[in-house]
Amino acid sequence: MPDDDSLRVREFVRMFRLISSAKEAAEALQLRNLVHLTNMALLQVALDWDGLDPERDPDIDLGGLVREKARIAMRNGRENLLVLPHT
Repeated sequence: MPDDDSLRVREFVRMFRLISSAKEAAEALQLRNLVHLTNMALLQVALDWDGLDPERDPDIDLGGLVREKARIAMRNGRENLLVLPHT
């Protein structure tokens, strides 16, 4: 049985992948405001994942943090996401 840390990481991976998928759909539909919101959501997930607060540590490389989490999420995500188009 997986431990609590492993379950926590899996939930963050799942959340990151879901938001990334929404971002790709927004980009395809050229919804700039939604792309901006999903970028902010991805940043917040990355910060929460590591328990970081940019106000306390202003030297955090936010772009690098999001890229690192994206690599982890896409490499270790075991769930297949299925995005159904709205009809």
